[in-house]
Amino acid sequence: MKKEKKDNHISSVIQAMYKRYHLDSKLDEMSIEKDWEQIVGKLIAKYTTEITLKSKTLYIKVDNPVLKNEVFLQRNELLGKVNEYYQKVVAEKIFVSS
Repeated sequence: MKKEKKDNHISSVIQAMYKRYHLDSKLDEMSIEKDWEQIVGKLIAKYTTEITLKSKTLYIKVDNPVLKNEVFLQRNELLGKVNEYYQKVVAEKIFVSS
């Protein structure tokens, strides 16, 4: 009886562990926080005070009312930028607050 050789790379094992313990969304949230300025630009990043990802919903706090309104109006475009940046569906909805 031959034993099949499994090709387990460390990255695939770590990804499986993240999914098993439901840590993949927290990892996505940390990645978004780290890459936020590259995704949205310096202006929006400067006035963003909090970013949270829960159940594929991205919660963004913006402390400038005018910019908050602009982000709210362009939330679908912003959602596309975030998902395109990571080449996967990280978020399905965005809520903007101040």
